[in-house]
Amino acid sequence: MNKKSMLLALCWLALANVASAVVNVPSGVTGLWRFQTQDPNTGRATMAATIGTDLVNSNANNGSYFTAPSIQIGTDSSPFLYQDSGVAQSRSFDTFTATHGIAPNGGGSFVNEYTILWDYKQTSNGNGNYNSLYQTAGSPNANDGDLWTNPNNQIGVGNAGNGEPGYSAASYDPFLWHRIVLSVDNGNFFRAYVDGVLFLDGAGQPIDGRWSLGSQFHFLTDNNFEDGWGLLGTGMVWDHALTTQEVAAMGGYAADQVANPFPTPLVFADPVPEPSSMILFGMGLTGLLAVRRRS
Repeated sequence: MNKKSMLLALCWLALANVASAVVNVPSGVTGLWRFQTQDPNTGRATMAATIGTDLVNSNANNGSYFTAPSIQIGTDSSPFLYQDSGVAQSRSFDTFTATHGIAPNGGGSFVNEYTILWDYKQTSNGNGNYNSLYQTAGSPNANDGDLWTNPNNQIGVGNAGNGEPGYSAASYDPFLWHRIVLSVDNGNFFRAYVDGVLFLDGAGQPIDGRWSLGSQFHFLTDNNFEDGWGLLGTGMVWDHALTTQEVAAMGGYAADQVANPFPTPLVFADPVPEPSSMILFGMGLTGLLAVRRRS
């Protein structure tokens, strides 16, 4: 290989190494909860945050606990992958309160643009076969749930004919693991996704209205306890509404969910490329410039 070819190969190698940090979790994450630690005294999952503020388990049924061993996603040589460390059980009456850390946005006094992700499996029906996935405002159980699975296994809330988001035409099996994503831009859209697929493209809701957030929201609860038991594997929140393309890139759970349930890894970019990559990148660019000057 001549010198020019060697320099070109070195540069492309460097570019490939740096590009390996381009991954499928969009920026703007303000909260991530993975239930990665266990209280040795109780055996229950701690509510510790990987990013942001710890969850608060405000519950009447004392039902949150660590239920699964740590699962390694990727290998030690893939530093951009994280460990999926288990799930927490939520029972009816339980409330996982999230302080999301997002400043008021979207033209109002509250948070009007946000995205929430659940890796979630329902294990029992809620009251009336409705199961609440989250609640936007007030103290725990102070108002109605704000995203539901209904008795027809559709996802949504309210009646589209009354200007509310409504429910999806498509249905899914909530008793299997799914990655659910809600992307909200009040005034523009209200979108719910299941395993990366857009299920509900609802109308934009009023700014600072029901679907805006104060400083907190609540996973898997409702004021009338219309929330069944379930397993929460990952909770996540972003400070803006993700696009359909961004949600699709995060994927969902494996097709064979009964025999081999496994999520698409949520992969984070390394904010600073490794020094070796930057050295190679610099060497390659320098070499290319030198080749161009000699040409």
